Amino acid sequence: MKIIATIIFLLFWICSFSGTLWSKPQHIILTGSQGTGSYIFATELSRLWASSQKTNKSELVIRPEISAANRLTQLSNNSISLAIIDAKSAHEELKKHSGLRVLSVLWKNWLYVLGTVPGPFLSLESTQTLLVHDNSLYFAQVWKKLAPQSKINWFNSSSIPDFTDGFSEEVLAVTGPVPLQEINNWLEQFAGIRLLALDQQLIRSLRLNYTWLIPHKLPANSFSYQAEALTGVAWNPVLVVRGDFPEESATTLLKLIFAQKDALNPHLLFQILLRSDNIAFRKVYPYHSAAKKMFRFK
Repeated sequence: MKIIATIIFLLFWICSFSGTLWSKPQHIILTGSQGTGSYIFATELSRLWASSQKTNKSELVIRPEISAANRLTQLSNNSISLAIIDAKSAHEELKKHSGLRVLSVLWKNWLYVLGTVPGPFLSLESTQTLLVHDNSLYFAQVWKKLAPQSKINWFNSSSIPDFTDGFSEEVLAVTGPVPLQEINNWLEQFAGIRLLALDQQLIRSLRLNYTWLIPHKLPANSFSYQAEALTGVAWNPVLVVRGDFPEESATTLLKLIFAQKDALNPHLLFQILLRSDNIAFRKVYPYHSAAKKMFRFK
């Protein structure tokens, strides 16, 4: 019996050792929860990584972590390879981790405001009721300071209101990438609903309270019935690595990400990436050496 037990143990040990030898090295990337833009982006990036001849000898593994601050802490502790965080966290938390570097800012998230109010601009004076997505809390907080008499209702991805009979509120606000199909659907479905620009007073107030927001102009014809460019605000998620992340690996990853714009049927979040978006942040974030070379920073 002892001999049999010894043989079973040896076989188990050999199989385990063999599995270790044959498994690919892993690069773990932390993101937000499933359904968030960072998780969706990382899922596509993992697929691209696996299909690329230059990177398929290792795996890019996604691990959701709700707290962006925890993502940065784990990255600092050398327990993971990459993390995607929101702009607010990048501005407030990144400076607490001197060893971390930005590899790139990613797609733009635009603050969409749709309404039935008169005129091309969102009006503080005439707007009394708003329906705001949870991801646009920053907008609601500033709005409430400027127009405390307004009534704000909330929705999220699991509690989207039934718009069968039209919009019950005068204004709807939600944050998302450009283009966002739901916006076109609403514009085409409901007569009188249109995208609204933000006036300079509101933009200044948003920027004063949230420095991670950037003034941005949505080009004309980005959506149905949008004949003119619209002034507003946007923010970019940020891809972060440690400063000692190998330069060759960082360069390969950046080339893989930005090559998708010219690929056949690229994923939306890759299709709308712009290298030039990084220029606005070159003096705001500490960039990785590979990123500085790719984006031609001094």
